[in-house]
Amino acid sequence: MNTMLAAIVIPFILAGGGDVGRTAVVLPLLSQSPSVQLVQLNAPREAVADFNALRCKGIGDLSSPNKPVFTERGNGEWECTYLQEYPETGHTPSVFLQIRGVEAGVWSSFRLKLNFGSLLSRQVLGTRAANLVYALIGNDTPMRELDITLAAGREFEIAFGGITLKYRQERTDQTRFNVFGTQKGRVPDTAPPAPE
Repeated sequence: MNTMLAAIVIPFILAGGGDVGRTAVVLPLLSQSPSVQLVQLNAPREAVADFNALRCKGIGDLSSPNKPVFTERGNGEWECTYLQEYPETGHTPSVFLQIRGVEAGVWSSFRLKLNFGSLLSRQVLGTRAANLVYALIGNDTPMRELDITLAAGREFEIAFGGITLKYRQERTDQTRFNVFGTQKGRVPDTAPPAPE
């Protein structure tokens, strides 16, 4: 657990954060699952530091043999991928992360694929996935217990500050879930200087 904490500290420091008063609105969704809900937050969010190769590498767990891979394309697009496996008897729970950007330093979408095993792996993977989400969007969100929600497999959709998060079970496998995140536009890293 300490190695996981160490791997998360760097992205949290880089992501920044802050306590901002916010209001959330829960909106009903037409869905077959009563556990699905849409939450929309009507307030600006804190800017998150630019995403780059260093932040990508900081996502990795120090105890994992797999390391994050950052790939840049000539047109400004980039991608960060990472697979972390948790060995178990007869099954290998894992978290796969894919982050994409269409301009340097700004993520536009991400996908977290959770492959659950035992009850303990649900708790560990739920916590790890929540920490990865917080490292990207900051921890000032309308969902305070994201780790518990992910581990329990409760589907949701949240929209706030230009970000949309969706959590869905895969149709063909009850042990696999996906968190999808999208971000509209860039949030400025700093406010413009005040006129004199």
